Amino acid sequence: MQKQQYITIKDQNIPIVIRTYKTSRHLKMYFKANILYVSKPKYVSVKKALEFVEENKKEIYVMFLKLNSNENSKIKKWNTGESFFLKGEEYSINAKEISGNKINLQIDNEKKELIITYPKNLTEEEKKYNIDRGIKKLLRYHTEIFLENRVPYWSKITNIQYKQFKVNDATSKYGSCMPSTKVMHFSSRLIMLPEDKIDAIIVHELCHMIHPNHSKNFYSLVKEYIPNYDEINKWLKANGKIILF
Repeated sequence: MQKQQYITIKDQNIPIVIRTYKTSRHLKMYFKANILYVSKPKYVSVKKALEFVEENKKEIYVMFLKLNSNENSKIKKWNTGESFFLKGEEYSINAKEISGNKINLQIDNEKKELIITYPKNLTEEEKKYNIDRGIKKLLRYHTEIFLENRVPYWSKITNIQYKQFKVNDATSKYGSCMPSTKVMHFSSRLIMLPEDKIDAIIVHELCHMIHPNHSKNFYSLVKEYIPNYDEINKWLKANGKIILF
């Protein structure tokens, strides 16, 4: 299990993750769920990144309060009674403390339960951080399996070719496409959505191979294969919060 870093601002201990990107030119910070992410160029040290965070504590605190006051982004604590979604179906969370030192996640499809066992000596922050990591791995695994079947299927139906697809932990986008390389990127959290919504997202990205924009021609092509695309798009905008944790 990994230890989480924190920054303390007033009465709040805010989890922080610093990431290095080759393509980054500047220091940037953003929240994903309740975690503050700081992206930095390769040449900027972790020390400098932390100094950047210290200099922007006031702004970070305002962002944090705004995040937590937004009903659409309630932070999941992975406690018994909370909900989790898989293929659009609601699973109840059954969380139990154990005397061991490992976190275990088990999906019971029959009872529609996500069973979580975790060491009793963890703080709430350590518990959330490590369960989040486990959930991300679980989602990635199931999303990749689903996409391995559905992407080739829709490629054949639409007769639109692609080179490969990749899966990441995006929460702001369900998918993206690079027509020049014929590579598509999908969020590992897609598996939380109903299957017809995932299919619509796959077709959306495939159609960008033909139309790298959101023109009338693009949407006309999408609707050839997903006639109720407008309805699905409205659903995604209204219910996108189910992928947040």
